[in-house]
Amino acid sequence: MLSCVRDELDSEQFRTTMNENKRNAKEFSAEEFVDNLLTKGSCLPCDETSKTFTRQNIPNFYDENLYQRGQRFFYKHIFGMFLGKLLGLMAIISIKSTLGILMLTNNSSTQFLSYKRYVSTIFHMLIWYKEDLHPNSRLCKSLFKVKKMHNVASKKAQIALHYRISQKDMAVTQFGFMGFLLSRPNLIGVHSTSNEDIKGVVHLWRVVGYILGIDDEFNICRESVEETRAICNEVIKRIVIPEVRLHNKDATQLTANFINGMWAMNPFLDGTTFMFYMNLVLHNDNSKISIKNSEFSKLNTTAKFKLRLICYVIDLMKYSLVRIFVNWIQLHALYMTKKFPYLAYYKFGLSNMHIPILTDEL
Repeated sequence: MLSCVRDELDSEQFRTTMNENKRNAKEFSAEEFVDNLLTKGSCLPCDETSKTFTRQNIPNFYDENLYQRGQRFFYKHIFGMFLGKLLGLMAIISIKSTLGILMLTNNSSTQFLSYKRYVSTIFHMLIWYKEDLHPNSRLCKSLFKVKKMHNVASKKAQIALHYRISQKDMAVTQFGFMGFLLSRPNLIGVHSTSNEDIKGVVHLWRVVGYILGIDDEFNICRESVEETRAICNEVIKRIVIPEVRLHNKDATQLTANFINGMWAMNPFLDGTTFMFYMNLVLHNDNSKISIKNSEFSKLNTTAKFKLRLICYVIDLMKYSLVRIFVNWIQLHALYMTKKFPYLAYYKFGLSNMHIPILTDEL
């Protein structure tokens, strides 16, 4: 009799727990998150006028093992991760507020200035993916330097454009660095990943976003991978695609400067091919891309060849040997860009081949 009562109580407790879990799951809505980002997040600044921006502490939720797992995952899939970031940054250039600040700072107005800006960004990012996180570490110094640059840009925007860098701007920029990994992994060549590995990358960017001043309320990277993925898909649908569809001439020019400037790191890059592929990725649901459409027929022969090659290599990256080989190509490109940027010398001249990178200053 007692056993039956205990079993009934256990069963009732189990049902109660399950109901609570269901209610908690229903509490989160990616649509509501993006609604809040577009309304409240657009009005709140992410610069020195915000208390959260001025904080310099490592967040309480920081998990060293999980952060380092995210770092290891980056180097295991460095080619695909770079492709995802390339496409993500191309996409967010079209966001009106981001575009306005980029135009104002004038750091992307030519291919050389764009190369200089994004190579510096890349080497900042590599510190975040390599160094240990603790007070006074190179990683923290890098993040604080980036915050300082954001703050300067925000002040300029307030004077010239009458708005500051907002929480929404920073969250969308955060998406640019990790959004396609969560929403379109197969289309950037990141195959067969474990949930724990992805959770490590999400945690890394959650921590980075926190230190850069993003409020928890607007931080795209959450504790749950599923919630983060849902937000990324919603950001693509409601923020990125509508802005990209506008075909803003300034955005198109800055994107071309970005891609053609980065040719000095990777000579395979060209604006036509990668802008076309970015649009394919945006409008795909992570399944294998088909390039047989009317727009593809309008491309020139070189662009068609490169696009076919991209799709072919990305699909083959599900095999370890292919992934390791293209990873080596990416690592070689990074090494040469830092030590002997001969392509930059060819494209921009001897005096412009070396970009001052903070790695030597920290």
